[in-house]
Amino acid sequence: MEHHPQQSTDSSAAQHQPLNNPPATGSSNAHTPAQTQKARIAKIKQKLLPGVKITLLLSLIIYLAMLIIGILGVHHCPVEENIPLFLIATGAIGLITKITTYMREQIMRHFQVGYVESSLYTIEMVFLILGAYWVYKEYPPKYDPIFGRAYCQKTAYMMAFVYITFIFGFALVVVAGFIFFLCCICCLAGCSLKSDDEEQPQGGAA
Repeated sequence: MEHHPQQSTDSSAAQHQPLNNPPATGSSNAHTPAQTQKARIAKIKQKLLPGVKITLLLSLIIYLAMLIIGILGVHHCPVEENIPLFLIATGAIGLITKITTYMREQIMRHFQVGYVESSLYTIEMVFLILGAYWVYKEYPPKYDPIFGRAYCQKTAYMMAFVYITFIFGFALVVVAGFIFFLCCICCLAGCSLKSDDEEQPQGGAA
């Protein structure tokens, strides 16, 4: 009777060979730090969405009012005929930019809107500077048509005046807040360096 030692050795090795462990199911459900950060950002956006929609709606109402008042004020502001033009241009550009912002996800499927928005904001800034010159140099105008060339429709002039003053005032507050923030950081950094310098000789003497 013939013996087959090789086959018995192979069978015993196969019995002692460890089985492959199945992949852990819990690791597939674990979130990476990037995914966690994205989830937090999504939650923050979801909480801010109602406020953003309200702000966008108010902006649309303001720009639509500027456009209508500017159209109605054409040929009714001889003291500076560019004031109604400023209202029309700013209102139209504002409406386009806000609608573009609201429909960004749908529009971006067809083309990039970043360049369009940048161009519109640049034009709006140019008109803001020109409008400030046109409005402030005629302050205060006459609101009665009997004054002829010194007359400007009160609604059109006050709309432009209040809008420009609010924009410049808001920008001033933002700049002042940023400067104050930088000053606080500089003061904290200076105090930290001073405390480190005072502690260093004591550590050397010890």
